[in-house]
Amino acid sequence: MRPQKGGPAVELPRVEFKVLGPLAAHADGRALPLGGPKQRTLLAMLLVNAGTPVSVDRLSDAVWGVAPPASAQANVRSYVAVLRRVLNPASGEDRLSLGHGGYRLQLRNGELDLHRFDELAARGRAALAGGEHRAAAQALQEALALWHGAPYEGVVHHDALHIEAARIEEARLAALEDYAEARLALGEPRELTGLLRTEVARYPLRESLWARLMVAQYRWHGPGDALKSYARARAVLRDELGLEPGSELRRLHRAVLARDPALGAPPDPAPPVHAGVVWQFRSQLPADETDFVGRDRVLARARGLLDPSPGAPFRTGSPCAVPVVVLTGLPGVGKTTLATRLAHRMRDAFPDGRLFLHLDGARGPHRDAGAILADLLLSLGVSGSSIPEATEDRAAMFRSLLSGRKVLVLLDDARDEAQIRPLLPGTPGSAALVTSRARLTGLTGAELVDIDPFDDAEAQDLLQRIVGPRRLAAEPAETERILASCAGLPLALRVTAARLASRPHWRIGRLADRLADEQTLLAELTVGDLAVRTSVAASYHGLAPDAARAFRAVGMLPSPEFPGWALAALLGAPDPDDATDVLLDANLLQVEGIDVQGQPRFRMHDLLHVYAAERALAEEPEAGRQAAVARVLDGWLSRVRAAGHQLIRGGTGDQLPQVEGDLVGWLEGERTNLVTAAQFASESGYCTHAAALASAMEDVCHVRNWWDEWEHVARAALACAEAVGDTVAAAVAQGSLARVSGVRGRVDDAMTRYATAIAQLDELGEAHHAARLRIHRSIAVADRGMADLAHDDAASAAAVMSRLGDEHGRVIALRSLAFALVCQGRGAEAVDTLAPALETAERLGHPLALADILQLLAWAELSAGRTDRAAGHLDRALVLFRKVRHRPGEAYALMTLGRAHAEHGPGPAAAARALGPLRAAAAVFTELGERRGTAFTDYWLGRAHTALGDLGAAADHLNRALTGFRSLRMPYWAGLAQRELGGPPARA
Repeated sequence: MRPQKGGPAVELPRVEFKVLGPLAAHADGRALPLGGPKQRTLLAMLLVNAGTPVSVDRLSDAVWGVAPPASAQANVRSYVAVLRRVLNPASGEDRLSLGHGGYRLQLRNGELDLHRFDELAARGRAALAGGEHRAAAQALQEALALWHGAPYEGVVHHDALHIEAARIEEARLAALEDYAEARLALGEPRELTGLLRTEVARYPLRESLWARLMVAQYRWHGPGDALKSYARARAVLRDELGLEPGSELRRLHRAVLARDPALGAPPDPAPPVHAGVVWQFRSQLPADETDFVGRDRVLARARGLLDPSPGAPFRTGSPCAVPVVVLTGLPGVGKTTLATRLAHRMRDAFPDGRLFLHLDGARGPHRDAGAILADLLLSLGVSGSSIPEATEDRAAMFRSLLSGRKVLVLLDDARDEAQIRPLLPGTPGSAALVTSRARLTGLTGAELVDIDPFDDAEAQDLLQRIVGPRRLAAEPAETERILASCAGLPLALRVTAARLASRPHWRIGRLADRLADEQTLLAELTVGDLAVRTSVAASYHGLAPDAARAFRAVGMLPSPEFPGWALAALLGAPDPDDATDVLLDANLLQVEGIDVQGQPRFRMHDLLHVYAAERALAEEPEAGRQAAVARVLDGWLSRVRAAGHQLIRGGTGDQLPQVEGDLVGWLEGERTNLVTAAQFASESGYCTHAAALASAMEDVCHVRNWWDEWEHVARAALACAEAVGDTVAAAVAQGSLARVSGVRGRVDDAMTRYATAIAQLDELGEAHHAARLRIHRSIAVADRGMADLAHDDAASAAAVMSRLGDEHGRVIALRSLAFALVCQGRGAEAVDTLAPALETAERLGHPLALADILQLLAWAELSAGRTDRAAGHLDRALVLFRKVRHRPGEAYALMTLGRAHAEHGPGPAAAARALGPLRAAAAVFTELGERRGTAFTDYWLGRAHTALGDLGAAADHLNRALTGFRSLRMPYWAGLAQRELGGPPARA
């Protein structure tokens, strides 16, 4: 309780933590997203030490073991930050806090299932000691029912968690043995034999389990089974340990042989009462689908979870509990079809009956459990006058009818947990199979099985079974288009297949064309009473207003996969977690993963995304849609600007938000989304955003070598600018395309675009944009026989940048000017020109510019014969290039280092030292497709091999260099390569 200012105390939200099985946390009936493996390990460590501060070092050891990465402490803080957002509710409770000594997770009474288990086990043990066997059995059974797997299942264990998991498992075994003692004292050995067989199979060296199994078997079936168990126990102990059984087990063996009266069993309990109904076998299942395909793994897992027999696969919880399996998934994914197939396959496991109840959870009016139970009892032969009035009494009668029998209850299309709890069997032997669009995470003890859309092979198989393989094989490309439109959703595939089967005169391509238009896609996915739109609409209309708005908002995004912040931006809300959780629980949204910053990424199925877009267009005002999309594009823009600023300029200068964590990892993870956002902005008329995104991404694409993405984004910006008549934005985009053409070796295209863009910008008075393009053109043409043009461009740009006060721009312009001077054979002047650029780059702390200057300075020093100075510059450049992960820059520095080794002295020793860095550079250039760098590296490798006397290898490299230089229009270097080969100089 927390006192409310000026009022009474307020009960804070409760969180239920589960560690007796897969690690989980629930609040208000919903599962909390706990993140990836490392984040879950961290939470497990906090739960082990609940209420006690845990240092960052201990958390780091738990997550990474003995070899944590250098970023471990920062990563721990990031993981904790995410967990705090998940666990600390909006009311302000600081459940996970940082204090003296480390992070502390605060739990209240009853919030951790392990604590509840310990309390119930202690209560049962005390009752057992006091001779209260029924109370002991009940408490211990409740304790064991809390288990759903191995302790901290799915969490990566290091030493601390290993020890804790072993301790908890030992406590479970002790409680199980006490439970067996209580049930044996009550004269109930029958229920124990299966349970104890399972446990001795898992722990064959635990003699106390064998002893209780032998007593239960003796009292239920006599000495035969008990003696067989003793023989098995003895064989295991001798084989594994080389020991005979202990004194307790040997005494028990002698007592069984002697039929000691002390082992005699009390009389069997009276059979259960079944409400006066003579039970008859019933199978109420719908017909199985004849064209059922795939799902083998899901069927095997669900069957193992439902199997009531001892030692069944996948069963990890207490055998005292009734198996409950929930098949959950998005609308149309085939949950009912799968459940029906599974129930038909399990007829041998449930010989007393298989019941089917369709609960209309998504479509129909809400049916309460009492009404459903009345219909169910009538179907089982209970007369109407015998059906109790109260729902709980009806549920008790239903459980009584199933007691002692093996019956499978299939509850189809459940709305929520409250609807189905009274419909569950109550005694072992029976089981419940539930289908629901909701995840039903509040159903204690239930095993959740997610049903995913079909993979490509399953989808193809279903189409072939209904349409026919020959017809599909005749039009393979069109078939692939249909499969892509259906996106693996079984309902969509069935509708499509049915339409084709009923129209044998249609070509496959005709329907593929009709499905290609998103505006009419859902209308096309309808046949008879099957319709994808109807199925999805049922889930959508069941949403609360906030969740429905969030669903529509996702439809405004260009891609069904998106980062969590994008939904917050769309809704204009800082924390849309409640609405997001509703969509997750309804299977209308899935968690795709956690990004490198520890933030969630979500995905909506493609067809749901189409429906969400429909609803957004129909229900959201246009102004609201435009503002929401603009907020998302602003979010992308601010993030990519910040990432580029940190990566290229070291995060200094303009006041931009920092992108935390692994910067390059974040950029790589968002690579596709950034391009999609820019293209979407262009196609949707957000031209200002399209131009800004293209501009922000240009240097990022250059650093990361994203040439395809660079070109896509620049073309999108150009198309939008030309469509709205924005001549400045069009010229800037044209210049960006010129730059990417230059780095890809398309010299003519680059020169044409540069000339057009620079002329337009000069005419428009855009001096800064024009100067920036002159810098890039200077770099592109300096070593291609146009050093004079490069010199004039760079000198002009440097003057403009100085006049405008752009220090970073002036640094890049001076670097371009120095490169032009080197290409003119004026190396000493180049060194002098780079001196002020080096000083400014050092002062600004811009790592990429500094690395570029150091690499070029080394090249100029080599031209002047100062090899030692060059090596020092290159060492620094390599560190900086690797820091920003600019692989082309790193490769050029390695290539220059190879040249430095080769020119350090005559003879084979220097040439041999050159081979290492030159080969490393060549590997990077080849991987990146960097033709210019490859040609340079081949040239220097050719010279090194010549010095080593390996003339064959030298000729190979030099011929490749010559071919490369010629294709890139680099006559000076082509001439050098030709000269090394011993031929006449190449023509320009």
